[in-house]
Amino acid sequence: MRHSGRWAGVCMLVMVVLLGVPARAAEELLPDGFMIRFGGYQIKGANTIMRLDANNAPVGAYIDFEETLGGETRATLFRLDGLYRFNDRHSLGFSWYDIKFTGSRDLNIDINWGDLPPITAGSHVDSEIRFNVYKLNYQYSLFHNEKAELGASFGLHIMKISAGISASGIGQSMTEAVTAPLPVFGLYADYNFTPRFSAFYNYQFFFINYEIKVRGGLQDFMIGLEYRLFRNVALGAAYNRFGLGADIKGDTTTLILNTNWNGGLLYGALYF
Repeated sequence: MRHSGRWAGVCMLVMVVLLGVPARAAEELLPDGFMIRFGGYQIKGANTIMRLDANNAPVGAYIDFEETLGGETRATLFRLDGLYRFNDRHSLGFSWYDIKFTGSRDLNIDINWGDLPPITAGSHVDSEIRFNVYKLNYQYSLFHNEKAELGASFGLHIMKISAGISASGIGQSMTEAVTAPLPVFGLYADYNFTPRFSAFYNYQFFFINYEIKVRGGLQDFMIGLEYRLFRNVALGAAYNRFGLGADIKGDTTTLILNTNWNGGLLYGALYF
């Protein structure tokens, strides 16, 4: 009787443990149907080469935004990202951020900018480049379980680019603004080290040559780590590498822009 009672107690304990494991596992299935991520995005090492040519006129020379115009190479801004998951296979993602670099310098060389008269060495110039970015992507999960996910994406990288120069020596300024809805393709992956600690990877690219209007390419790479503090709240950090080269022809001018930068993102995220 004593041994029977002991074995009954052991069996009861084993049953409690076995029944408790699924319960705890179920508690760790954290929500991921909707995610919104907001944080500080710091850009370093931005490198931009630009040229604005008047159509039907001799082409000008490329201008190094930092070295020639005294342009900034750093910026700190707000970035917003989100994801809505319809089911295990299909989801929709979005992003938004707005970057502005400014410059101010007395020129040490002559430059040409669009329809402006030649701006000679010694003239003081103020300049600005701005990127207003909206991203919308459809994502399809090729493989998805509780530990890992691998998928492909397709969407639009809508970028409004403006670049302008103001020259006090000639008392004139000119800004060219273009909006390019660029189609992008991509790959993404997520891996859960634990139910609360995970890593993610995103890579997007495009190459386009549309008649003589738009030509160029884009690469956008991000990798990060995230920890779920609570069921619906997470903190994370990510590294981003972005590069764009584009020739965009307008009615009177053609903007040629090559830019790249490294970015660091610290963020908070909400899950529902």
